[in-house]
Amino acid sequence: MTTKTKAKKDIIQEPQKVETELTAEPKMVEVLSVQDSQVSDLVKETPHEEDREAVIKSIKERTVANILDLPEECKPLYKVKYRFRWLAKDKGLEAKLRTSIWMLCTRNNSPYIKEHRFKTHGAIEQGGMLLAFASEEAGQAREQAPAKRSADLVKHYTEDLAKQGSKKDGGFYQPETDEGESEDSIEMEEEG
Repeated sequence: MTTKTKAKKDIIQEPQKVETELTAEPKMVEVLSVQDSQVSDLVKETPHEEDREAVIKSIKERTVANILDLPEECKPLYKVKYRFRWLAKDKGLEAKLRTSIWMLCTRNNSPYIKEHRFKTHGAIEQGGMLLAFASEEAGQAREQAPAKRSADLVKHYTEDLAKQGSKKDGGFYQPETDEGESEDSIEMEEEG
């Protein structure tokens, strides 16, 4: 029994007294936001002045991929079977999807896209933008709509003008000139 008591005494030690000196000036503690903390880490990683030239040279030679480039699986289908577009993930997204030809690329309707590209919400997101698609026929119609509308307007106004003009002038309206004005709308002085 004596050995057990000795072992317990060895384990139990009296706490040591820690003395701290109080200083006249307290230490300032600054709380950083998450963004400020990330900037602080980036500042610590920036190269010193002597290393700057090598870093600038490496940056000039670096090629950076466009984050809004189409996924590799979509490129062979672009303008063959589908049209793709990035839509901003904002308040108007639902209205855009309900009133337009675009549908979000999801796990359910895009089996040709690899599973790892989808976020937890089920769509493909890059830089705050969501990938959407439309059929090639709908995409062509949407692309050609402004040109068709413009051609229809030109045809409509040309036909209206042709109806107003006389046949001897080619069917187009020509303003009548007064006898005192030339065709350039400059008054001619009368002699005499």
